[in-house]
Amino acid sequence: MKLRIIFTFVSAFFLTSCGEHSDYTVSEFSGDYRFYSGIGEFFDCNKKKKFYVADAGISSKLQETYLKLQVKPKEDVFIKIKGYLKEEAQKVEGINPNLVFVPVKLISVDEDRGCTYPIREGE
Repeated sequence: MKLRIIFTFVSAFFLTSCGEHSDYTVSEFSGDYRFYSGIGEFFDCNKKKKFYVADAGISSKLQETYLKLQVKPKEDVFIKIKGYLKEEAQKVEGINPNLVFVPVKLISVDEDRGCTYPIREGE
């Protein structure tokens, strides 16, 4: 009986965690990531746009990976990652929703490479 309960719980957990991203198209992105003051930021090299990282998907794993690198505060690292963009409602009524980045799978991290800085002007 206990084994059946555990199996049911584990099955339910995996089915719900897989469904978390099912309404979105997960794509591969590359860009600069930084984490400071409790906020994750992702600068998409191709779109030339900065997005805040949502507190969803593997955001906590991404934060841990960044912090373990012990880079200087506000320093970027280049990442290849799978994820998607989604609208997140603002906490203040009447303000339009923000587009945030939801990381799903980390592919690689490179401290020595990043987006070229001229494309980041005016960020």
